[in-house]
Amino acid sequence: MENKISLGLDIGVASVGFSVIDAQEGKVLELGARLFNSSVSAENQTRRDMRGSRRLSNRKKQRRKDVAQLFKTFGLINYFDKENYFDNFQNNLNSYELRVKGLSEKLSKEELVNSLYHIVKRRGISYDLADADTDFDGSDYSSSLNQNQLELQTKTPAEIQLTRLNVHGAVRGKVTINGEDEDTMQVLLNVFPTKSFVSEAKKIIQTQQQYYPDILTDIFETKYLEILERKREYFVGPGSEKSRTDFGIYKKDGRTLDNLFEELIGHDKIYPDELRASGASYTAQVFNVLNDLNNLRISSYENGKISTEDKIKIVEDLRNNIGNVIIMKIIKKVAGCEDDDIKGYRLDSKDKPDIHSMAVYRKVHRDLLKYDVDIIKWPTEFIDELSPILTLNTENGEIRKQMVNKLQPKYSFLTDELIQVIINNKSSFDVTSNNKWHRFSLKTMNVLIEEMFRRPVEQMTLIQELGLIKDSGKRFENCKLLPYREISKDIFNPVASKSVREALKIVNAVMKKYGQIDYLVIEMPRDKNEEEMKKQIEKFQKENNKQKDEAINEFVKKIGNKNAVDDGLRRYGGKLYFKIRLWYQQDGIDLYNGKVIEPFDLLNNINKFEVDHIIPESISFDDSINNKTLCYADMNQIKGQKTPFEFMNEGHGQGFAKMKAMVNKNSKLKGKRKNYLFDENISDIETRKRFISRNLVDTQYSSRVVLNSLQEFFKEKETGTKVTVVRGKFTSNLRKHWHINKTRDTFHHHAIDASIIAATPFLRIWKKDASLFPMHVSENTVDIETGEILNDTEFKKDFYGLPYSSFIEELNGADDRIKFSHQVDRKMNRKVSDATIYSTRKGMLNKDKEETDYVLGKIKNIYDVSEYNKFKRIYDKDPNKFLLAHHDPKSFDELRKIMQEYPSKIDKVMTNGKVKSVDISPFELYRRKHGMVQKYSNKNKGPVIKQLKYLDKKLGSHIDITPKDTLNDRHVVLQSLKPWRTDVYYNSVTGEYEIMGIKYSDLKFNGGEYGIKMSKYLEIKEREQVSDESEFLFTLYKRDRIQIINCENDEIVEMLFWSRNNSNIGYAELKPVYKYKTEDESWPVYGYGKNQILKRLVPKNCKILKVNTDILGNPYYIKKESKNPKNILD
Repeated sequence: MENKISLGLDIGVASVGFSVIDAQEGKVLELGARLFNSSVSAENQTRRDMRGSRRLSNRKKQRRKDVAQLFKTFGLINYFDKENYFDNFQNNLNSYELRVKGLSEKLSKEELVNSLYHIVKRRGISYDLADADTDFDGSDYSSSLNQNQLELQTKTPAEIQLTRLNVHGAVRGKVTINGEDEDTMQVLLNVFPTKSFVSEAKKIIQTQQQYYPDILTDIFETKYLEILERKREYFVGPGSEKSRTDFGIYKKDGRTLDNLFEELIGHDKIYPDELRASGASYTAQVFNVLNDLNNLRISSYENGKISTEDKIKIVEDLRNNIGNVIIMKIIKKVAGCEDDDIKGYRLDSKDKPDIHSMAVYRKVHRDLLKYDVDIIKWPTEFIDELSPILTLNTENGEIRKQMVNKLQPKYSFLTDELIQVIINNKSSFDVTSNNKWHRFSLKTMNVLIEEMFRRPVEQMTLIQELGLIKDSGKRFENCKLLPYREISKDIFNPVASKSVREALKIVNAVMKKYGQIDYLVIEMPRDKNEEEMKKQIEKFQKENNKQKDEAINEFVKKIGNKNAVDDGLRRYGGKLYFKIRLWYQQDGIDLYNGKVIEPFDLLNNINKFEVDHIIPESISFDDSINNKTLCYADMNQIKGQKTPFEFMNEGHGQGFAKMKAMVNKNSKLKGKRKNYLFDENISDIETRKRFISRNLVDTQYSSRVVLNSLQEFFKEKETGTKVTVVRGKFTSNLRKHWHINKTRDTFHHHAIDASIIAATPFLRIWKKDASLFPMHVSENTVDIETGEILNDTEFKKDFYGLPYSSFIEELNGADDRIKFSHQVDRKMNRKVSDATIYSTRKGMLNKDKEETDYVLGKIKNIYDVSEYNKFKRIYDKDPNKFLLAHHDPKSFDELRKIMQEYPSKIDKVMTNGKVKSVDISPFELYRRKHGMVQKYSNKNKGPVIKQLKYLDKKLGSHIDITPKDTLNDRHVVLQSLKPWRTDVYYNSVTGEYEIMGIKYSDLKFNGGEYGIKMSKYLEIKEREQVSDESEFLFTLYKRDRIQIINCENDEIVEMLFWSRNNSNIGYAELKPVYKYKTEDESWPVYGYGKNQILKRLVPKNCKILKVNTDILGNPYYIKKESKNPKNILD
């Protein structure tokens, strides 16, 4: 008979540690870590955003082409070229003057087409100015739009724009009008609604019809306005009937959806034709309240359940209540009970009762009453139909449009004024949790709500009773292995979803190798990315260390002798250190008896005081500081396995009411410890299960998805595999008690943690009727055996005792056995460069021997203090960097003069009345007195100076995107080109290895496939000095593993290939296999590396092997991958 095995998985945001343990012997059969890039989802988002921008740009271009073709069709222009359609329009004409002239005077054909084309080019925003979201852009944006709205009542956009151009010298973007100071400045924005441009275009066409009646017909006007107003609805997505794509409503399988969001929202599993309801709908909120009420157990009721009449009272109370609601108070009032009588609720992150209270409905009710709108009078159906519109849409214009089109015809009370009120208060409808869409449709909830009022049954039980879910057979019937993609698709967080996919691949690999897994224990990641996780850990450690230091400093201050404290810490170590920390948090008082804990007593008579678990550890499974208090030893002995409430109710200590008051006054004691101190009854099974779900079994959403799917899979396969998902603090606690140190400097800790996780089923505690493996986990409950209550000594022996006598020795010697597997990114359609477009100029600065290409930098606003400081730094270093100094030295001298005459600091009166010296731009002080700085001219009417260009850095690796017809040397480029892969060759003549790097920018999409054209490949090959006679060996991508062997001394090193480095021929960037980066270390073969390893890929007298690994990290060494490189296009 084969030995039973236990598989432990430590799933992180960018890693999965795994360990396989022999259940009988306790031997670690194999262990390792799978590493991958958690930022790929962010990179995918960037790529999607860029694709969206390209589509938007293409639609703008298509609109201009279409209007040019329309002009040709009706005889306004003589020719139309698809590629050079813009040649028909003159950029040197003042289009604003032409548009204003066209309102009342005859225009020539050339003037007419330029004015109409200009309107189509810049047609404004698609919604009314009243619907613009001004919250983000602030008061300047809001006041400017109000100004535009006011002027549009009597003028067209062109008339407003021309006036601003003539008066202020600018119209587009943000135009600042002079003021004495910041408070009196006015900002004008060139933001107008499309409908105002439509109105202007109609007036121009109507005026010009009298001069061109045969051209400007009604048909022309209709077609022109169609192009001008054309806008793809956001819910249609990309694609069309002729060009189908699964990313829009026109699916490749021939289906055409009404709304793209049908798939994004999801469909109800009970009624698949119905969409899931908005979480802000009235029906969803009532449903959630009823489900929570039906889960409660209240001892004041004969059957422990809330009656139908009382449920109606609670819902009505919530409907009518516009104040701050504490749902527990309403339940207590209606049920006639106390807090202690109510059980069965969820706990939030602060360990407070978490019961739905129709929060969105109440907020909307409260906010709209300010406008004399009482939503109690609204039909339920109206709120249910309104809520998805507000949940889906962010643009006010789209919200208004849908309310007008979908709701106004059905509900006579929905006036234009009420629509505006709703839009102004749209944030009141926001669902603050992640559950913006309910799991059920309105149809399903309406079926269930009637029964949920009538009977005390929660949703899942009721669904089963009503036969709403039909058994569709075995979900995994056709799967020999875990379908990791299907399981992970139900996890919506992309970081957690990717981690789970990698973990399930490991489970499949272990099943293939060992046949059957008997125990599967998983620790899941939090729903954060790698960077967020690091920041959270750093923040926690920083706060922790700060409080430790405060505690020691306070203790030393009370003792008055630092040497005495240091001596005590040397004698008693961490034991005294921890007690001092608790002493500090408790303000030097024993919370149980209310007596002062004298510092001298604690230092000199340490055993007089003990650390007590507030809630017995055998019940809470919590050994954290939140479950501990410092007390006199006699108090601890009396308390035993009771709660503070229970032992004080027996007449011991200072009394529960006094302790509670003392704890509430102490700001250093945080929520969780307060809840433990106030817990009254821990003897019932449900309370103990609540502690298990909080501190042992992980019940977060993604964990439930994984656990329930795995349990279902192994149940179908009848393997008898037991599965559980544990919390990170459980394994962290075992690590601490087993004295296994953890360092995050390397990747080894992932595998060590996984070994601890794999060993958890064999703790002696589970032999006493308790279980680590739940039968089922839901959002509210954990169905699990709890076992007997043990005293602290028995619990520590059974819970923290080693599962195997030699387990620690097994782990201590495991580092060399840990295998690493890195996910290699071979994907071709990644970002080719930074999105910023750079302009270049030829220049020769002081350090240059000849003229060279420079990338231009820009000072965006010389009047802004931060931009001025940037200008000043460059000016002080080399003023000749500025183009103005070369092309217009007189104007540049004017800037010098202003800097000499005006200060860069001024005194400012702060809000507290104090005067403070603050930085300011001298040009801003000049502007306040004289207006914006102007370029030198004889009549003092030169253009204003706001931006300054300068020669920034020499042009390096780039993509030239300069238009073909550009005649001068002013090139437009993209920089920071991203590397894709490196091909490795061997030259048998020289005995040297040669490499060539290929960037994403070198790839093309041709004939339905990505690749690099042969001509481009050969060009790179020649540039990289790879001989035509050299033999191709293999391709290296980012995170590919290599082995380098020194043929002279047999030194061997394995590294991760990162990218081809262009500093020298044959050089590459490398990283360690088992940690993030090198830090002042010497490596075999390569030698010293400080912060990174930039070396010749294959040093002289060395050879290279490519190392492929499977998911478990088993290496496969390759001398030659294929005869020719792949992905070469003809």
